[in-house]
Amino acid sequence: MASRTTAALPSAMLILRLLTLVLLVASLALIAADKLKVDGDPPQQFTFKDVHAYRYVLAVAVVGCAYTLLHLTFAAVGVARRKRLVGGGGGSGSEDVALLLVVPDVAFALLLAAGAAAGLGFTHDVKRYFDGVVFRGAAGSPEVDRLHRDVDRFFDLAYASAGLMLAAAACTALMIIPSVYSLVKSQ
Repeated sequence: MASRTTAALPSAMLILRLLTLVLLVASLALIAADKLKVDGDPPQQFTFKDVHAYRYVLAVAVVGCAYTLLHLTFAAVGVARRKRLVGGGGGSGSEDVALLLVVPDVAFALLLAAGAAAGLGFTHDVKRYFDGVVFRGAAGSPEVDRLHRDVDRFFDLAYASAGLMLAAAACTALMIIPSVYSLVKSQ
């Protein structure tokens, strides 16, 4: 039974890394494609570039994709060799390698959580402001209703992007748990 668990761990880590990459790519695509066109004189267009919190979400998603791709190769090698990279037993150097793999994952999970928090917090506050102040009592006109829908769509895409990033942070946290457990167990 223990050998099945030991053999399943690298595969589970690979699947979690792939899932993290998919979530981050989707988050990146959503925030990069998010734009709002406002008809007026002159017409205006708003994108993630106009909001610092959304720029941060995009930057974290880009860094996250690069980091995950790098570690995906380690996970694939672990599956191909059918052994754990973290806490693999052996000499005193294995604990150093384990720490070298676990510590960046912890920092990365925190970075993803901070990016998601920035996107979710800003979006919640601004959407509440628009709904409570800007669009309060302004319904009825087709132009205002369309603008309200467009603004809601803009913020909903930002919500979705930040939510996907939060899910990627959760996947990374799930990868950390068995790594730390196997590191402690090898002591």
